[in-house]
Formats: sequence, structure tokens, C-alpha cells
Amino acid sequence: MKSAYKFFVVFFSTLLFFPANGRSQQEEEKSVKIPEEVKSVMELNLPKREPRTDIPLSYLKTFYFPYQDDYYTVFLFKIENKALGYVAPYIPEEKKEDTEKGMQEKETPEQEQMLSCEADFFFRIYSLGKDGQPKEVLKEIYLPYGDQVSSKDYDPSEENIYSFGTIFPPGPYLLCAAAASLDLTKIGLVFQEFHLPSPSDFRKNLSLTPLFFVKSLKRIPSPDSEIVLYKNIFHYATLEIEPHTDHRFTPQEKLDILYFILGLKPSEDGKFDFEVSYIYKKGKEEIVKFEPRVENVPAPIVSIPLGLSFKDKILEPGEYMLEISIKDQNSKKEGRNSIGFILK
Repeated sequence: MKSAYKFFVVFFSTLLFFPANGRSQQEEEKSVKIPEEVKSVMELNLPKREPRTDIPLSYLKTFYFPYQDDYYTVFLFKIENKALGYVAPYIPEEKKEDTEKGMQEKETPEQEQMLSCEADFFFRIYSLGKDGQPKEVLKEIYLPYGDQVSSKDYDPSEENIYSFGTIFPPGPYLLCAAAASLDLTKIGLVFQEFHLPSPSDFRKNLSLTPLFFVKSLKRIPSPDSEIVLYKNIFHYATLEIEPHTDHRFTPQEKLDILYFILGLKPSEDGKFDFEVSYIYKKGKEEIVKFEPRVENVPAPIVSIPLGLSFKDKILEPGEYMLEISIKDQNSKKEGRNSIGFILK
């Protein structure tokens, strides 16, 4: 765990010097103009927050991470391949005969084609009042998307995760996400509230950023300078992260988890001292209780793989809960969070 901390402490320090999204992104956000066809659908469905399923998309999760006094907020949603309209490229008639002749000469039993899709994504983020109703539009974001996949690998029912991230101050918000065909004849729509905590939320208790399991993680040379729509990954500062979204594991795998602790009080030397405990539960029963560990680290971030195979205990297949408990050694405040997983 110490080596993981060393990695993340170096990473965490980059947040102080490199903006997660540069000025070019902010200027781009301000200049975005959502087409009237999409805007009218958003405004029509806003009062009741009704989804629209011309292009079915479902909301998955909101992650947020500290960014100076604000949060870098990541939005994840799911779309099936068939909803994005993957098609083979158009071949003009005069070239079709030559193409078919060339294909026959290859004499391959199954021809492989590249299928492609193009779609436009539009996002509106509203601030919410104390009554939970939208107050004003804070950001409008336009993200064009294109993709190619081999016909041999194409599965129309496959569902992929799409993400984008941007910066918000603490507060309550409403996201309106729209996916549209290029001619705007098909428009999918989904609404999702999210809340980013303020420092006052940590006066009595600690909090953890939303928990998730990491499938893969790697460093990238520099943070994104503009908002990008990603497939099955997301970026946070100089990290590229692939989340493990189905939460299904074999006994040979590990639960690789990443989170920040919010509300910790640093000691005089600027480090954070806390005790962390991990427990696997099945229902209310404690199945595995890891030995608590006390950490003294320069950054309030935790990245740790937890095993699922033990010498003296075999975990039966089924649904489990990972419960994490934190105790600040300086302020004596405590925090707790949990995440479910399935052992196959």
C-alpha cells in the first residue's frame, strides 16, 4: 500500500499546478449553442424530468474528486451499440463492382467489415434551489462522437459505458443528457440529480468520495485541455481509469478500490493520520474482517487491492458488501461507506 500512496501523492501534487480542464474548455462551454430541436425537447421534458427513448440511454453513476476548492465531476451512462446505429460504409455503385471483385479474389469464407457510428451528445447542467427545482442553466456542453468496430466483433446488444468530466463547486445540480442522430430526427434524453458536498458537511463526520472498483489505471502525460466523451474509461487529471462497473469477481481477483477521504484534519507536519478498517459482509453477518491499519500519509487518498481468497476461509458465491470505516487520529471524526459486489 505504501508504493500505491507514493504514486498517488506524486499524482495528487499535480492537481495544484495543472488544471484538470484548461481555459479553452471553459471558453468552449460558454460558446456552445444547443440546436433548437434538442433544446425544445429538453425544456418540454424538464418539469417532470421524463426520459425520451428515441436513442435509449440510461444513467449509471456520478463520481467526484477534489479539485482545489471544487470537484472534478465525472458522469457515466450506458448505451447499447444498436442504439448508436452502427452501419457499414456507403460504397458508390461505380466502385461496388470493383470492391466485390476484389473480395471474391480473396476467397475468404467470412468478410470482415468496419462498421461505424456518428452521434451528437448535448448536456445541460442546472443549479437547483432549496425546493429542488431548477434555477438556472450553469453549463451547456456539446460532444460529437464517432466510433468504428469490426463486424466480427460487433454485438448490437452490447452495452458500453460513456463518460465525460468537468468542474463544479459544491452544491445541488441536475444533469440533462441528450443523445441525437446527426439529422436530429432521433433524440434520447435522461435526467439525473447529483450533489457535491461542501466543507460544512464534514464538520461532525468524515465522508468518502463515491466508491468504485478499478479495472485498470494508468498515468497519462497531461490533463485534458477540453471535455472529451470517452468509451469505457474516464480521465481525472493525469489518470486514465477504467472502472469495474458490473461488480462481479472471481475468487482469484482483487477488489481494487480508490477513494478520497473528505474532512480529514492534517497534523502539524501536514500529513494525514487515520485508521481504516475493511469488512466483508453478507447481509448483516461479518464474513471477513481485515486488521485495522493506521496510516500517516501526505494526501487523503487511498488506493488498495483487497483479496477475495484466504487460507483459512472460502467465500461462497453470492452477494457481499464491502464496508469501509475511517477514524481521523487528529480530529477524532469518523466516516463510513460501503459498496456491493458479487462473487462468482
